[in-house]
Amino acid sequence: MNKNTISLLIFILLANLSFAQNDFATINIYRTKAFTIGCNDCVKILLNDVYLTPVDNGGHLELKIFNIKPTKLTITDGKTYREDINLNLRKGQLYYFRVKARTPRSLGFKLVQENKPITKKLNSDRFIALTDVGILDNNVSRKPDTDWTKTKLKEHWTKNGSEDIEGIYEKVGTSLEYELAVLKENNGYKIIYLSGASGTNWNEGDIKASLIKTAQFGIFKADWFMLNKSYNKDIILTFDKATMSCLSENGRDKDVYLKIYPTYDEANNSLATEWKSSGTGFFIDKNGYLVTNYHVIEDGKVFEIDVTKNGKTTSYEAKVISTDRQNDLAILKITSSDFKPLSNLSYNFKTNTQDVGSSVFALGYPLTQIMGNEIKFTDGKISSKSGFQGDITTYQISVPIQPGNSGGPLFDEKGNLVGITSSGVNKQLADNANYAIKTSYLKLLIDSTNDRIELPNSSELESKSLTDQIKTLSEYVVMIKVK
Repeated sequence: MNKNTISLLIFILLANLSFAQNDFATINIYRTKAFTIGCNDCVKILLNDVYLTPVDNGGHLELKIFNIKPTKLTITDGKTYREDINLNLRKGQLYYFRVKARTPRSLGFKLVQENKPITKKLNSDRFIALTDVGILDNNVSRKPDTDWTKTKLKEHWTKNGSEDIEGIYEKVGTSLEYELAVLKENNGYKIIYLSGASGTNWNEGDIKASLIKTAQFGIFKADWFMLNKSYNKDIILTFDKATMSCLSENGRDKDVYLKIYPTYDEANNSLATEWKSSGTGFFIDKNGYLVTNYHVIEDGKVFEIDVTKNGKTTSYEAKVISTDRQNDLAILKITSSDFKPLSNLSYNFKTNTQDVGSSVFALGYPLTQIMGNEIKFTDGKISSKSGFQGDITTYQISVPIQPGNSGGPLFDEKGNLVGITSSGVNKQLADNANYAIKTSYLKLLIDSTNDRIELPNSSELESKSLTDQIKTLSEYVVMIKVK
């Protein structure tokens, strides 16, 4: 056997090994930074009419195709422009396409095949790698991850009621119209796939994501499964005003889902059907005396206090003891005979004026109809020793305050009570400008009442961590319902 024959055999062997290791075709789609249009994510890629991803300005999509039957690749803006390219792919082969503008530019854009990779005018952080696994190959039948269906979920919520963010959400947009369900189980949340990803390997009842709690209710990290079943742990979910937003940690990719069930008149929520409003309050005396804002209880005739301890919530009746309309303060007392005085209040009532820049945090029950009845924590700084238009009775704070936070306590980093959260400026006028009433003005109201109120005076929390402070103080913070 001569030298040339041996070389040829080695070449054939290497070629066969290469194809065995690359049992797929690879399509590369480039959108250089030179190609700009009105919106960054308008260039959308579909594979056999299944939406994959947008390709942002400076982006590079690498798509491995294992199913090499005749394949249709589509580029579209989701509205006006669309181009379909039919491909007969070969395993082990590389294909290169560039997104280019048509002439004239008003005709949109197109895919132009290139002979080699493009390496210039790209952003390295905009590289996306996908495969067609679970997108085109739908021949394997399997049982879904759970037994939940849309019908079973509705029956479950009709019987047991839905809590806070639970419900069915529909994706907003022109691509796949997913329906997903947010379900609370064992004090955690899962997202269940229901419908919309036809032609894929998704079944009704599959787990789309598991939610991971953060310090703020309504904001979660997620262990999220993408359309091709690949795993993505860099997803952030936010819930606000009957919407769910799904965004990547780089902040570039965002999907919005609208809550479609239960509707506002179907929700099993006593606050929506019985109580006119709600706010936050907190204990200032272990015998059942509470503080809140005057505007929380204004015009109310019946007051109910929800006290949560060890995860169990108990409701008590209450009455108004004293009010200060000018400084937006009110003192209430629980009147229910089954209320048992608290063993102690482990914080200190501090009336000294706080310095600008001091760290503070608030506890409360904001937006309960949307965000649920679990206590929420927010933190920030003392921004100013005076409030709106120089009001010396309040602090300006950077702590986010939402409707329902009103009347809640403001603590310093040692767990001392330093204020009572009250209001915020319209976000169109100033972003994150909120106010808290100084405790010295609450002390004046307490001193003017005929009831004997024993204010807390404990330094127990000073040496504890923030998380331990929150655990203790949360049991002193209540939701006040008014009608």
